[in-house]
Amino acid sequence: MSDSRSPPGTEGVMYWLLLSGNRLLLAAGVVAVITAATLAILWTFGVAAVLPRSPMNFVYSSLLTGNLTLLTVVLSINQLVLSRELGDPGTLRQRVDATLNFRSEVEETTAASVTPKSPGAFLRHLHESVADEVDAVEEMLHDVDDADADRRLSSVTDSLRRDIRRVNRTLDDEADSIFAVIGATLSTTHAEQLNDIERVRAGCDDSLPDTLPVRLERIRDALLQIDVARNYFRTIYVQKELAYLSRVLLYVGVPAIAASGLSLLVYNAGYVTPASASLYAALVAVTVPLGFAPLAILFAFVLRLSWIAQRTSAIPPFSADTDYRP
Repeated sequence: MSDSRSPPGTEGVMYWLLLSGNRLLLAAGVVAVITAATLAILWTFGVAAVLPRSPMNFVYSSLLTGNLTLLTVVLSINQLVLSRELGDPGTLRQRVDATLNFRSEVEETTAASVTPKSPGAFLRHLHESVADEVDAVEEMLHDVDDADADRRLSSVTDSLRRDIRRVNRTLDDEADSIFAVIGATLSTTHAEQLNDIERVRAGCDDSLPDTLPVRLERIRDALLQIDVARNYFRTIYVQKELAYLSRVLLYVGVPAIAASGLSLLVYNAGYVTPASASLYAALVAVTVPLGFAPLAILFAFVLRLSWIAQRTSAIPPFSADTDYRP
């Protein structure tokens, strides 16, 4: 995401902003900026800027309408996504059977009697099996006389080792959760590695060790299973994140709508019986940031969801530009 010209620390800040940062903390930061801007306007232009004959009626009307629309749209999207979890017993049984079949395939590929049940441990198990196969392939490299095959195999094994170290390091730093799996696999699509493996397998001849194609096939199967697991855990994560986002928006959105509506009543009443200027200033300083809070929350959560979707859009063996910009 960053380049060599980025200033020091930018990558860490962007990583926190786009992925690792607490979403509620990020939303609170946005609300704090809006609060500071509101206070700055009051300080610069005085209380007269928010008296009943100011455009505050229009501001509160817009906040009220916007928050009602925002909550309705987000809750509708959430219900559409979560509706995938609903189904008759036959449909639900098919999903369970498909998941069990996938675990059985992984156990067969990795020669394990039982695979771990937690997402992080499951992902680590798959990468450890790849690491074992990489060790075996590297031991065969001194018997490979084909220069092109040797170059491709060396490139693949080095790339896989970097991916394995990156994934394990991320899993060590993060709690064992679905989000840790998403963060650990964001930059590992394996498309180039799978392409190089297929090229080597297609060019295998008598000059290559007999067991090399078998080892490469196991690596290929494990990489494809890693991607299936990653996309499955991503689906679960998106569903959980949208459900949590909907709940938080209800917690914040209902008070924001109530505050905007009541403030609108206060301003309309001010045409008949004006209140003190300090009351209007305090009302604006509290209710305007609160009115923007649902939008700040939506910004914080959708920023991460959209970035994850962009970074994990490609499905191997195909690759895509994860840094796409129109």
